[in-house]
Amino acid sequence: MRSYCLIVWPICTAIVLGLSTFSYAQLGGSRNLPGPTLDGGPSFRSRLIAEGGPQYSDSKGKIVRTVRVTGNRLVPENEIRTHLRTRENLRFDPEVVEADVRRLVSSGRVRHVRTFVEDGAAGVTVTFNVSEVATIGYIRILGNRSYLDRTLLGKTGLKNNEPMNRFSVSEGKRRLEDHYRERGYGNVQVSVFEGDKPEHRGIVYVVSEGTRERVGGVNFEGNHFLSDARLKTLIQSKPAILWTFRGVVDRDKIDQDVDRLTAYYRNFGYFQTRIGRELQFDEDKKWLTLKFVIDEGKRYKVRSVTVNGNERFTVESLMEQLDLKSGNYFDVKTMNHDVNALRDAYGIQGHIFADIQAEPRFFEEPGWIDLVYNVSEGEAFRVGQINVKIVGENPHTKRSVVWNRLSVRPMDICDIQKIRNSERRLVQSQLFEHNLAAGITPRIVIQPPDLTEIERLSQRPIDNRRVRGQSP
Repeated sequence: MRSYCLIVWPICTAIVLGLSTFSYAQLGGSRNLPGPTLDGGPSFRSRLIAEGGPQYSDSKGKIVRTVRVTGNRLVPENEIRTHLRTRENLRFDPEVVEADVRRLVSSGRVRHVRTFVEDGAAGVTVTFNVSEVATIGYIRILGNRSYLDRTLLGKTGLKNNEPMNRFSVSEGKRRLEDHYRERGYGNVQVSVFEGDKPEHRGIVYVVSEGTRERVGGVNFEGNHFLSDARLKTLIQSKPAILWTFRGVVDRDKIDQDVDRLTAYYRNFGYFQTRIGRELQFDEDKKWLTLKFVIDEGKRYKVRSVTVNGNERFTVESLMEQLDLKSGNYFDVKTMNHDVNALRDAYGIQGHIFADIQAEPRFFEEPGWIDLVYNVSEGEAFRVGQINVKIVGENPHTKRSVVWNRLSVRPMDICDIQKIRNSERRLVQSQLFEHNLAAGITPRIVIQPPDLTEIERLSQRPIDNRRVRGQSP
């Protein structure tokens, strides 16, 4: 059975091209009711069992006469009742009541729930006694000099009348500290004066800002392979401009700079590179001299290069495409270039979905690495259908204008280089909007074959847009 592959070419906001390609390979009394607690202690059921408490089998199945809610002062009763499935005129079930308690606690508005049941001649009365979660009555910040209250209040993420708990108070404290540290206040301290105890009704943070720190200079020590000037372009921590603008000390960014420099060295085969940093402040603790101490280590070389999984091409022909060879220093950029070269070698022969993966292999012997390219060739395809789609307001460009700039036609081998050249001519024609920054450009999209499409097309007559042929 012949298979088909669809190729669709959307052209920025103005054009969409579609290709359909073919593959010719085979497709093959008053009593406590059980409920959870918030204080980490045992549930009511476990306590009652441990204490020899009464069982509730005699109440189960009786009609619920009344459901009461007590203890609430801030949360409206109707809001609490929305979480209850125990209701009047339904049969009493202790497991349903337990689920009600869990829902109430999970709502975040209730801290603790006690339940009681009373048997009466007319039925069962169930009472939910709730202890509410405290809500935030006010938020205040003291000790801040560099930033306005409203700016810092917005950074806490807290609002009045929201539930107040230790986690939200602690999270607000962390956000305030992060705000200051990101702006150079490395020694800032924020303490919770009010809001960390159950009896508190508001939150008060006290800020000790400390001194704002700026980067006065950046130095490197121990680097030989890369110059100071090159390394400075890789890091985010940079000296202040005119001793006034930017250049604030951010310790998180300094740590990220260490990781970035280490990764850059490894791209050139320095897999044992170690980088540390030293922070040297002046007497006033205002200006920082940042030093990166580099131990480059040994640069690795390629011991051998092999290709696995190739059937269409010989190993020798593929090796000719590679720039990174045995005896060369390892280089990620060159390795990636070789991966693309192998993909192009297959792509020009119709294997447009060929997958090439580079696998560096390390050994106990330091300084050497074996490089293996794993090839998944995929099928070879021919062009089967070309769709041209022009979008935009009142488009006037004829589809033949697009066709005239294409290097491929139905029945041609799907050559990836010809497709790229066609795309380049469409861009250079200046007939369509081209803005890479906004993601708008004439482009060609290739759709892989679909079995449903194969069966559908195989039942249709041949026309100038749908051609059958032999495998390439």
